[in-house]
Amino acid sequence: MAGFAAGLVELGTGRPAIVLGRGFASSPAHRALAQRFRVIAAGDARLAPRVLGEAAAGWAADEGLEAVGFVGAGDDAAAALWAASTAGDRASAVVLVSPRLPLDDSADDPAGVRRLLTEVKAPKAVLLGTLDRTQPRDAAANYRTRLSRSNVVLVFGAGADIAADRPDAFARVAGDFLDRQARFAFMTETLALE
Repeated sequence: MAGFAAGLVELGTGRPAIVLGRGFASSPAHRALAQRFRVIAAGDARLAPRVLGEAAAGWAADEGLEAVGFVGAGDDAAAALWAASTAGDRASAVVLVSPRLPLDDSADDPAGVRRLLTEVKAPKAVLLGTLDRTQPRDAAANYRTRLSRSNVVLVFGAGADIAADRPDAFARVAGDFLDRQARFAFMTETLALE
């Protein structure tokens, strides 16, 4: 975990949110989310998803953090699920931003993530950009049905990198979900963020 802690960038105060996503540290989205939370950005470590997730959860436990929100972007979405799985009851919520996860049963699953889609108990939100061409057409429906305790939110005008394309919208939706967890009441495909 020493290698994990060396690359952390922290901003803000309040409830902790650990963001796993390359290029997130010190970005406008990091600063926007840090207006409401203690945001620990840790995505530039080049670790396998399970290793990164377990390191994030281990670091949070070593720091004595409770009610931790885990955010995973793109390829690091799997690491956020591993972090929540490892953290157990310490994980309050998981936000997956333009995730690249093996939803199809025939898809390759080298990180062993598929079982986490239903095993992670923490409430989950999936943010998808309406301009994201990396996601399949039926991504919103697939995430809604394949992930347990999940909400899917479409962010209009954003591509695959929602945090970079729409940092304030990212911070608003991710922050609202981290605040409300299971009480987050948006339904699939019903939220349009201007």
